[in-house]
Amino acid sequence: MGYSTKGAMQALAIAAILLSGGAKAQETPGGTTPGAGSSSPSAGLINPFMEHHPTPEQIAENGGKTVVLHYMSRVDYTSVLSLVYQVQGYFRAGYRKFVIPMHTPGGVVDAAHYGYEMLSRMPIDITTVAVGPVDSAGVWLYCMGEKRYAAPGSSFLFHPIVGNLSHNRRSQEAAQRMIDTRTKWVDGVNEACFGGAPDSWDLERRDYRVPVEEAREVGLVNAGSDYFEDINSIGAIAYIPPTYYPPSSYKAQ
Repeated sequence: MGYSTKGAMQALAIAAILLSGGAKAQETPGGTTPGAGSSSPSAGLINPFMEHHPTPEQIAENGGKTVVLHYMSRVDYTSVLSLVYQVQGYFRAGYRKFVIPMHTPGGVVDAAHYGYEMLSRMPIDITTVAVGPVDSAGVWLYCMGEKRYAAPGSSFLFHPIVGNLSHNRRSQEAAQRMIDTRTKWVDGVNEACFGGAPDSWDLERRDYRVPVEEAREVGLVNAGSDYFEDINSIGAIAYIPPTYYPPSSYKAQ
């Protein structure tokens, strides 16, 4: 899709996150990071559990606790890779419950594809929370949640899958097949999440923004707005480093 330059920049961004520490788990009350075996988060790591090995007792204890993992970012390779890395690191430490509050303008379909397929197939309990706009590719990350909450004033943007069809006839068919493959995957996620987009949304021709009330009617939002009602004990709080680009650089997928 012509992302070679941006892809290189994103690769450098990932390296920078890994070197600088990026998102790190916050300390829990009492001064220790769950499962880390240290009095402070491990500096220079996105997830401390990838370096420190929790004890069997800590792993068993963490299974009943919740990780709150904030995702306030554009959907791209950097943010989604960080999300997957975080969740799998906490999984390794015994955590099985995740709450992901989300605010995103959308972004790259292929990145959302990776995140959804990596995380939705794990034996974990994911709850997602829309806080403000959850647009485009962000909707499919939102659909990872078995329970899906939405704060008042939130909304969801749907639009047709588009791409750059090459003027070179040798690649025209391949480009169209990529779009068709993406569309089929998106339709499958929408179907599994809320039964699929109603015909009245007319997504083949237009963008369509869905407010919370309508999202609740079709089943996209299937819980209330008070996501804390199901959290008994927070084991860790983390965030994904935000990645945004100027509006002029954004290309709908």
